Amino acid sequence: MKVHWMVLAGALALLACASSVETTHEVNPEADFSRYATWAWAGSAPPATEPSSGAPARSARRVDDARIRAAIEAELAAHGYHPAPPESADLLVSYAVGTQEKVTEEPVAGRTTVITSGSGSRSWDRSPPVRTRTSTEGTLSIELFDRATKQAVWVGWASKRLTTLDEPDALIRRAVASILAPLPPRR
Repeated sequence: MKVHWMVLAGALALLACASSVETTHEVNPEADFSRYATWAWAGSAPPATEPSSGAPARSARRVDDARIRAAIEAELAAHGYHPAPPESADLLVSYAVGTQEKVTEEPVAGRTTVITSGSGSRSWDRSPPVRTRTSTEGTLSIELFDRATKQAVWVGWASKRLTTLDEPDALIRRAVASILAPLPPRR
C-alpha cells in the first residue's frame, strides 16, 4: 500500500509540472510598430494592484519584481527595443501580477450497486462521486503604451496553475518569453 501512495504522489507531481503557461495577446490595430524603437518603465514602483480584481497585489514581492523586470528587459532587447529615459521613450512598459484560487470538480469512476433477491437480481447506477480540487492560478500581464498618445498598443498575458515545484526564475523567464514572443520585432 505504501508503494501505491508513492507512485500516486509521483504521478501527481509530474502532472503538476506539466501544467503549461497559457498566453494570449492583443494589439491595437492603429499602432504602427515601425515607429517604436525605445522603451522605458511606466513607473518605478512594483505594481500595486492585481490585474483581474484591482485588489492589492499579494504576489509582487520585491524579489519577483526584480526577476520580472530583468526578464522583460531581456526580451525587449532580444526584439530590438532599447531602453531610454521615460520622457523620450517611444513606449512605456508596465506589468501586473495576480493570483486566483480555482476550484475544479472531477467525477470519480462510477460504481454499480447490485442487490440480489430470491427471484433474480436488480442493479442500478448512482451518480458518480465528485472530487473537488483547489489550485492557485497565477497571471502575469505586460502592457506597452505609446508614450505620446498614452494609448495601449500591445497587451499580453500568461496564466499558469502554480505549484510548489515551480522554480521561480525559470517560470518567470518562460512566462515573459511566451508573452512577448508575438511582439513585433524592431526592424
